[in-house]
Amino acid sequence: MEMWGQFSAGRTAADDSNFHDTKAKACDRVSATVIGHTSAMGSSLTDAGIVVGTARTERADAIALVRRWFDNMSARDLPGASKLMSSTMSIVISGGYRFSRLEDFAAFGADRYASVHKQTDHFEVCEAAGGVAVYVRGEMSGAWKDGKAFAGVRWCDRFLVSSGAIVDLQTWSDLAETRLR
Repeated sequence: MEMWGQFSAGRTAADDSNFHDTKAKACDRVSATVIGHTSAMGSSLTDAGIVVGTARTERADAIALVRRWFDNMSARDLPGASKLMSSTMSIVISGGYRFSRLEDFAAFGADRYASVHKQTDHFEVCEAAGGVAVYVRGEMSGAWKDGKAFAGVRWCDRFLVSSGAIVDLQTWSDLAETRLR
């Protein structure tokens, strides 16, 4: 709202064309809904309207993409999670294990764990070389293949998102420390 207020406050009819040009340029960058009315003096929506921004930033889109990926992985929907990843994606996990396919990553986990549940506690996002980096932290619990349970294990995943897809995943955890206990 304030963005339009700075353009419309104290405007005269002579300023209207500049105001409309500036507003049009801003709307090219921001998807917005204008809600307004015609005043008694017959002014247009742009003079008396309220603008409700509906745009999402690249950062918000990246977080939403990573959240969908976690939802798919929790539901064991590997095809759905794979669709959110670039065909050239890479995954590197603690211990230096590398994967170029999500199916191989999941198979590696299935060979080690009877079950794993990741609780996502915090998302952070920043610009990064090659895209937007989304850091996700939390704790995980589950059981090893021998049935021994683990819980409260800290983890951090770094997703690199570019062109609407996950292109890189790096994950770290204290799971090895837990196994030694």
